[in-house]
Amino acid sequence: MTNSDAAAVWREMRALMLEKHDTRRAVAEATGMSFLRAKLLTKLLTSDRTVTELAEILASDAPYVSLNVRELEKRELVIRTEDPDDRRRRIIGLTDAGRRLAETARSIADAPPPEFTTTSAEDLAHLRRILRLP
Repeated sequence: MTNSDAAAVWREMRALMLEKHDTRRAVAEATGMSFLRAKLLTKLLTSDRTVTELAEILASDAPYVSLNVRELEKRELVIRTEDPDDRRRRIIGLTDAGRRLAETARSIADAPPPEFTTTSAEDLAHLRRILRLP
């Protein structure tokens, strides 16, 4: 495969993800918040985190993440608690309402495009191998 072939495949993959099957708008509409805030909630599904950790995961800066956490806190979707090991740090976790909204966002974002539901198991396994996914 040449570089131009690889570029064409990458272009088609990006178009599938970002144009044909862009779930960001659906997530924002279902959750009533920006996609970034919904994504922030989903990053708390696996464990509570600090603002610094969230900023790193979201490839954003801590002040911007902190601003969004404050807004989510006002909506009672997240709660900040004192880190028992370091009173200067705050741990951000989901409330029950935040967890429900995060799970909604995750289910919408994780739904595969129709092109994937008709792809053979062999082709999906090959794609997984190419992407080096577990």
